[in-house]
Amino acid sequence: MAKRKSSRKLTDEDKIDIKIHQKVQKYLHLHLDNYGSKHGRRIEGTLFFLNFLAIVLFVIETHNISDATQTFLHTAELFLVGIFILEYAARMWVAERKTKHFFNIYSIIDLLAILPVAVNFINLSFLRIFRILRLFRILRILRFQRIFKSKNTMFGQLSDTQLVIIRIVLTIFTIVFVSSGFLWAIENKINPGEFGSIWKAMYFAIVTMSTVGHGDITPVSAWGRITTVIMILSGIALIPWQLGKLLKIVISTSGKTKSTCKKCGLIEHDTDAKFCKQCGKAVKRNKKVN
Repeated sequence: MAKRKSSRKLTDEDKIDIKIHQKVQKYLHLHLDNYGSKHGRRIEGTLFFLNFLAIVLFVIETHNISDATQTFLHTAELFLVGIFILEYAARMWVAERKTKHFFNIYSIIDLLAILPVAVNFINLSFLRIFRILRLFRILRILRFQRIFKSKNTMFGQLSDTQLVIIRIVLTIFTIVFVSSGFLWAIENKINPGEFGSIWKAMYFAIVTMSTVGHGDITPVSAWGRITTVIMILSGIALIPWQLGKLLKIVISTSGKTKSTCKKCGLIEHDTDAKFCKQCGKAVKRNKKVN
């Protein structure tokens, strides 16, 4: 007796669905995080703007606003988080090694940034843990680090020196902003006079990290003081490390010529180089890098 085939024969509609599925997956795989393509720059530029808008909404929410404005901001935030969820799902879908992608630092940041949406969809705000989850919204600022993880960015090709300088500025601003957000959330109810808005918290963070320390604003809660200590230690650990990288790059690039390769976009070459060391194309010598 002949064996019956368990798998059904694919219909024309099934084949069309599979082709569409493969084309969409290939498109996303090619253009997500690909700043070399026009579509990739458009996608990342849109996500950059939406992420910046989400941070602005968070800052506005730290002020005393009307109920109608607060409702509008919550609706706008739900819309933005919906887009970020689609982005997270798309990156996971096209990832070749999904487990490795899931534990990637940028994926973890993305997941933590979209978790607070659970508080809006499910009425669990009476639980303290879910109120704390809403603080993770400020971690969206860490998503800007993704743009400058390599010299090829949505703003064009950067030199090693430019990349490190941008990373130093981003690191300082990230430490200040994230610490300010947590300090505001912790202190604003018990110490509203000094931490009534995120701007006051940022003022405290800046004068503390710059070692000026006027003492006119101080956290009164234990968690506020712990956050301040973590902020200071983060600045001590990260900023000198990146400054050391900058000094090393400045020393290593001294005497090089600045001439952008028309093929790969590399902008710095050795003074005696006739061909690009990255792609092999002949380069023209312009001015010397100081």
